Amino acid sequence: MIFNSKVIALVAVRLKSKRLKKKAFCSLYGKKVIERLTERLKHSKYLDDIIWCTSINNEDDPIVNLAKLNSVNYFRGSENDIISRFIGAANKFNSKIIIRVTGDNPLTDPLLTDLLIKHHVLNNSDYTYSESFPVGTRSEVMNINTLLKLEKIVKDKDSSEYMTWLLKRPEVFKIFKLNYYIKNSNIKFTIDNLEDLKFLNIIYKKFQGKPPNIKKIISWLNNKPEYFAYQKRNNKELNSPIRSDVDTSFNVNSS
Repeated sequence: MIFNSKVIALVAVRLKSKRLKKKAFCSLYGKKVIERLTERLKHSKYLDDIIWCTSINNEDDPIVNLAKLNSVNYFRGSENDIISRFIGAANKFNSKIIIRVTGDNPLTDPLLTDLLIKHHVLNNSDYTYSESFPVGTRSEVMNINTLLKLEKIVKDKDSSEYMTWLLKRPEVFKIFKLNYYIKNSNIKFTIDNLEDLKFLNIIYKKFQGKPPNIKKIISWLNNKPEYFAYQKRNNKELNSPIRSDVDTSFNVNSS
């Protein structure tokens, strides 16, 4: 344990994906996407544990079975209320500092993760994030107390899938945004569709299953204009637009 609190990565993963079915279980250079992501997170210097954070829905039983097979810790909680799921996982594993990771981002960068953790602690922040790295390589840092406060004041519990929007409220939380220059960071490495999966398989094949940090991957892409151009054309933010029927407002009287 580097800091005063145990630091854990909570990997939000479910098998109920619409655009690419069960994408966390899709094959990425001979292993499942979620397994490749976990391998990469293990390169972090500051993470004390990696938890697959899934739901109690029977559809997600294979995630638990795979976690056991890989000796990975897991937690099962609410299907739609991600805030309560994360709080439950943090309490179970006795952590006050949580790294939020998305299960379909196998190229989440451990360098950025460690930078975020370091600055989060140094600045005594409630929530720390960065938009400098490409979509699909980012993580977020938050405290358990931040989530407890968020759970108390958010009106619509189902809106917790939009946790990033909920936390970017400087009038409510102490926020730190990390700026870190990376050339050509306006490309994406998340998996939304089959073409994205094919592209990441190309990267994993090039680096024989052990891709380097994202700066080196982009440097290689600069010499592969056909791949680089594809990613620039298809660049889009990881999070979907907020649905009009979802209430992301706060009950300020409860703060």
